[in-house]
Amino acid sequence: MATLYGIGVGPGDKELLTVKAVRIIEKCQVIVAPSATEDGESIALETAKEYIKPGTEVIIKHFPMGKKDRVIKAFEAYEFIEARLREGKDVAFLTIGDPYVYSTYSHMLKHVRDCGFEVQTIPGITSFCAAASLVNRTLVVGDERLVVMPATKVKEITDEKFVVIMKVYKREEEVLDILEEKGFDYVYASRVGREGETVLSEREEILKLRDYMSLIIASRE
Repeated sequence: MATLYGIGVGPGDKELLTVKAVRIIEKCQVIVAPSATEDGESIALETAKEYIKPGTEVIIKHFPMGKKDRVIKAFEAYEFIEARLREGKDVAFLTIGDPYVYSTYSHMLKHVRDCGFEVQTIPGITSFCAAASLVNRTLVVGDERLVVMPATKVKEITDEKFVVIMKVYKREEEVLDILEEKGFDYVYASRVGREGETVLSEREEILKLRDYMSLIIASRE
């Protein structure tokens, strides 16, 4: 039976794919990669493209940010993948970071499993783990908790000492206000592992940049 492989390609640096991810990409007859915009580029595909063998069918599928449209597009992607699986072809679905961390992969996976196809998932390095290494900053220690949340939930921080704020774009000021109010030291990282990689720690510089591919690592005593 053909298999769907969900493959995390890491934050965007082609050297941060795992050996297993490269091996599976090389063997699959079909590669599917998501894009946030219609007819746009796929960061996941750009990251992995040098490992894709000539003659492989490569398709970019649009996954919009709106929840309703995202569900519809996930089903459309599933229908394409189902057709290739029924032809006996192994399919690799590429995701930036890890397939189970804020990923388009999970929106589509239920459809595939409901039809009884075999699924294997290959983990990838998350953007926040790569960012921590980039800035040489500890994510969490000892018995403390690490909370990873989208910027929309930043008001829910209570007594945590270590937090990662994802999806910061267009919410930078709100996030920084709350982190500063609660006594956090923070660092902002954008486009980790990609061209334009930037690390900032000054509030005004962060508010000036406002990059879509960004996150904040924060901690306090």
